[in-house]
Amino acid sequence: MGLSSSQQDLDQVAAGLIEELELRNTRPLDCDLLALFLDGKYVEFRDGDRLRPACIYLVIGLRRDGRKQVLSCLPRLGRENLEDWKTVLRGLLERGLRRVLIVVHDDFSGLLPITQSLFPSSDVQLCAVHMQRNAKTHLPKADAGEFQQRWRAIKSCWNLELAHQQFEELCDRFTKTSSSFIAELRKKRPHYLAFLSFPESIRRSFSTTNVVEAINGQLEIMRRNSGGYFYSEDTLKLKLGLAISSLEEGRWRSPGRTTSAVLHQLNAMFQSRFEANV
Repeated sequence: MGLSSSQQDLDQVAAGLIEELELRNTRPLDCDLLALFLDGKYVEFRDGDRLRPACIYLVIGLRRDGRKQVLSCLPRLGRENLEDWKTVLRGLLERGLRRVLIVVHDDFSGLLPITQSLFPSSDVQLCAVHMQRNAKTHLPKADAGEFQQRWRAIKSCWNLELAHQQFEELCDRFTKTSSSFIAELRKKRPHYLAFLSFPESIRRSFSTTNVVEAINGQLEIMRRNSGGYFYSEDTLKLKLGLAISSLEEGRWRSPGRTTSAVLHQLNAMFQSRFEANV
């Protein structure tokens, strides 16, 4: 960063990054976004002579100009839980967010009804990657392989009606093997296929929470390099601030190629849904 190695300089930089992290969770937001990506990251940090579990609640927005922005990055003690997600999401609305085309998150228990109620005009997409991982857990190895093949065919469907039909056929095929898992999939079918309503080149991005993994991946590297945990809560916040700054000042400074190619289509969809009758 072009600084001296003096402790005073390092402390000033650390304090600035931590302060910026706190401000990021309270600043006013644009009222309109194209997409919202949510995910929680489990970490541990040292508190005295013991390790404390914490969850980082991360929310990344895709703005109407095509740029990605971290809207919330809130570390909270304890495991991921629904009450903290309610606090984070209501906080977004209190800070000015109103209209979003699509909200993407995993199938954390109870989260779907909350996002539906807070963003009633938005599509809600459940992360397809998490669903595929769950299939490997709930199905025998041979069936899991067939499940993945069928899902790949569904993802490439050119017709939404056909995709829904093939999804039903997938559920019929495996319902005897894992009835409870398949029952949940069938119930949430529209939320696993919401991404198919969008331009083809952006579907992959809108089908998963992988955008958040850009930050989670950097944190994971930092965690491993620190011996498996962060040395303090402030160290966690500092490294989280570094990870976010490096992305927003680096590859997120301008829209990605895939987003740029369909940006006008996404904004046209936004106008059609939210502004047609204004």
